[in-house]
Amino acid sequence: MLAALTLLAGCGGHAKGVMAPVALTAPVPGASTVDMLVATTREPSGDPATLFSGERDANTFLTDVAVSIPPETARKSGTVQWPRKLPPDPAKEFAVTRVNELRSLDEAKSWFLQHDVGGNAFVFVHGFNNRYEDSVYRLAQIVHDSDVKATPVLFTWPSRANVFDYNYDKESTNYSRTALEDILK
Repeated sequence: MLAALTLLAGCGGHAKGVMAPVALTAPVPGASTVDMLVATTREPSGDPATLFSGERDANTFLTDVAVSIPPETARKSGTVQWPRKLPPDPAKEFAVTRVNELRSLDEAKSWFLQHDVGGNAFVFVHGFNNRYEDSVYRLAQIVHDSDVKATPVLFTWPSRANVFDYNYDKESTNYSRTALEDILK
């Protein structure tokens, strides 16, 4: 019974592969956008809908990501409005609107200077059992709902997003600590 409940809990009820940017044909009244710098030691997936897998890579990848947050009338603060189907509806759901690969730490520094909010950074490092998109959407939600006055930076380490892979995830945090240190510098 416990195993069945664990498997059901891991199914998540939302669409997967939400990282492919949607083109906004017109601004959504009341919507806002969170721009973030994402650094990861995850292996590229080769799929623009997911971007990165849960496996480890020897490189650190840097990405400029923008997430559209629906108007306050369409969402409850503290929650992520996951798309029910793809492509997402930015009037009702979170939607990625931009993904740009940054090729070097110098490009990341330039991005940070262009998005600087008072010289402060808000660095988010997710926990166990998270896909890449989980951490991107969660940081967007936290930044938006807290009205933080800092530049959002996400560090996402390799996680297989499976409760049975805790040891892999734990070792991935150790594997990624030098990359995190480099990003913080």
